[in-house]
Amino acid sequence: MKRIFSLLVVMLMCAIGFLQSAERPRLVIFISIDQMKAEYLERYRGEFTGGFKRLLEEGVVFANADLNYAPSETGPGHASLGTGAYPAHSGIISNEWIDPKSGKEIYCVDDSIAGKVDGEGGGYSPRNLVITGLGDWWKQAAPASKVISVSIKDRAAILMGGQHPDYAYWYDRKTGHMVTSDYYIRHAPDWVKAFNAEDWVQRNMPDTWIKLLPESVYSKYGTDQMQGEQQTDGSTSFPHTYPREKKKSLLPSGPFGDTMVLDFARSAVRSEKLGQRGVTDLLLVSLSCTDYVGHAYGGNSHESIDQLVRLDRSLGDFIADMEKTVGAGNVFVALSSDHAAMPLPEYLTAIEHRSARRVLVQEDIYPKVEELDRKLQKQLGTTEHIIVSKAFLNYAAATKAHVDSTTLEHRVREGLLRIDGIADVFFRREIINGASRNRPYLAYFQRGYFPLRGKDFLILPCEYCLFTSSKTGTTHGTPYKYDTHVPVLFWGKDLNHKGNRIARAVHTVDIAPTIARYFGVPYPSTVDGKPLKEIAR
Repeated sequence: MKRIFSLLVVMLMCAIGFLQSAERPRLVIFISIDQMKAEYLERYRGEFTGGFKRLLEEGVVFANADLNYAPSETGPGHASLGTGAYPAHSGIISNEWIDPKSGKEIYCVDDSIAGKVDGEGGGYSPRNLVITGLGDWWKQAAPASKVISVSIKDRAAILMGGQHPDYAYWYDRKTGHMVTSDYYIRHAPDWVKAFNAEDWVQRNMPDTWIKLLPESVYSKYGTDQMQGEQQTDGSTSFPHTYPREKKKSLLPSGPFGDTMVLDFARSAVRSEKLGQRGVTDLLLVSLSCTDYVGHAYGGNSHESIDQLVRLDRSLGDFIADMEKTVGAGNVFVALSSDHAAMPLPEYLTAIEHRSARRVLVQEDIYPKVEELDRKLQKQLGTTEHIIVSKAFLNYAAATKAHVDSTTLEHRVREGLLRIDGIADVFFRREIINGASRNRPYLAYFQRGYFPLRGKDFLILPCEYCLFTSSKTGTTHGTPYKYDTHVPVLFWGKDLNHKGNRIARAVHTVDIAPTIARYFGVPYPSTVDGKPLKEIAR
């Protein structure tokens, strides 16, 4: 009887909590800008006139925000944003991982039984996500509310949306359409069919990407040509052309993909009447083009600057449109990123005079790992591989040679640390059980490690060593600040500390429970983040 009474009390308190949010904004927009470094907001603040400017001036900015885990990738980033949990609990440890049992590579949102919808999409779902997310808590607290997640990237829309949003939509490069899978719905709503029928790409994507602002704006931040940038039509500088027959596949490579996603979000708000039905709805939007541009040209390029100033204006228009649609004061915005990225090493050495380098793993790392494997085989007197798929160790072969697991790991560590560019090696037992003050990044890897999907060892590159397979562009994935320092900000009518910069350390897993607490939505014990007291009183 006591247990039943306690359960009723909890249910009542949850209901009261959500009812108390009745005067809160009716539309919550949670925005992730892929590969958005926190410093961009300050570095280019003088160029912003739209959404970034408004959010910075009227919102609450947490200037010392960090992922607090590794690897810093899109899949884990959006899962952490959407669930408030580290990869160690969400199960999304990377964009892809190797299944320890089968040896097969698994894409984070792969789902072979997720079918197409009206002949399009399919193949993806959140089945690999092992916990619930903000959207699920929202629907649990208020079933009449709607939760919609959209992005260019399938993994971003799916993992940010949680287990059971009303809709999750992503972009198909072949058709130029926004698509989904039958994990979510059997047939697309009429507004989605109408949006796709309008052929947004051919109607709105220009033939050429040119700079939005005068050349003087860009030149004060550096040159338009930098070694290490990706070449397009034989050049790394503007303009960039989009042949008509390639526009659908090239849409994400410039700023116009974000414009399409925001237009699709507008259609969702209008057609589903989000924020206009007497309940509070949740719209999750991941904007991916900053990532595509950053990968190709680097975060200090003229292309990245133009991407950001265009996105600033698009966001400004979008927020203003949302206010017109649902009413001023009825919009709440949270903004962050899934990860940051290292600047081009060529930029760091030439402009900032830092010690940085590009490490081509296919040439500089993998052959030496294979050489170490052959050496270990010889030592153990076996023809079996000791290092398997550059991720696992053949402990059984070592046992046959009367070498215990600790000794094997010691030999592997010694060999790997002799390879130029490798700073440290973390083994499964250390990640699961270990803690060391002398190895500060071990904790990052612990928070990013899900044992059932984890490798036997993880490699930490040296700082400012870009491990890549390409001779141009940049990437991310490490626990270093240049990969993990991202923006976190909130904007809404009733927030305290408006226009303030909060200096204390916070993490991206704090965002989902903060939104939940602010709107009186209960959340589960799987959450690692803490509600931010400056927002969620």
